[in-house]
Amino acid sequence: MRIISGERKGHSIFSFKSKDVRPLSDKNRETIFNLLTHGKELVKINFSLEEAKVIDLFAGTGSFSFEALSRGAKHATMVENNQQMIDIIYKSANKLGYLDKIAVISENACSFEEYSEATKFNLAYIDPPYGKNLGLRAIKNIIKKNLLEKDSIIILEEEKKSKHIELSEIILLREKELGNSKFSFFKLI
Repeated sequence: MRIISGERKGHSIFSFKSKDVRPLSDKNRETIFNLLTHGKELVKINFSLEEAKVIDLFAGTGSFSFEALSRGAKHATMVENNQQMIDIIYKSANKLGYLDKIAVISENACSFEEYSEATKFNLAYIDPPYGKNLGLRAIKNIIKKNLLEKDSIIILEEEKKSKHIELSEIILLREKELGNSKFSFFKLI
């Protein structure tokens, strides 16, 4: 697994794959970031990855956050409750020189309580285990905790067959299907 673009382009990050871990592939990560930076729906609302403050729920190996940091994001907070994945996140952050740009919360991504900083996020990436319907719970949790700035972008990765999410606090900007995955781009209103 490698960083695709930005200041750490080509640098590898540590990965781990098992039946419980599904790392974001390079191809899918590249597509997501192309949509974030060039997708007409996001360009129209003036979203910029530069200086973004990222919250990455169900962070896994942290590949989404590390790609965002390489492309100019200011900081990434990763929520992950698997200690093996947390160790991999720190190992990659150290290798990339990003220890000062990350925070890791070792809790359940649907109900974490630890976050207490005054900073609000403007980009959320949510990649729950497939087939468990945790995406909606995770979105509701970060909205309820008031962790997002107005007009923040929320990207939800789910199985292609997952039901559409409808909440009064968010609007769907775009959906993209890649393989067995569906990526939904929402804006907080």
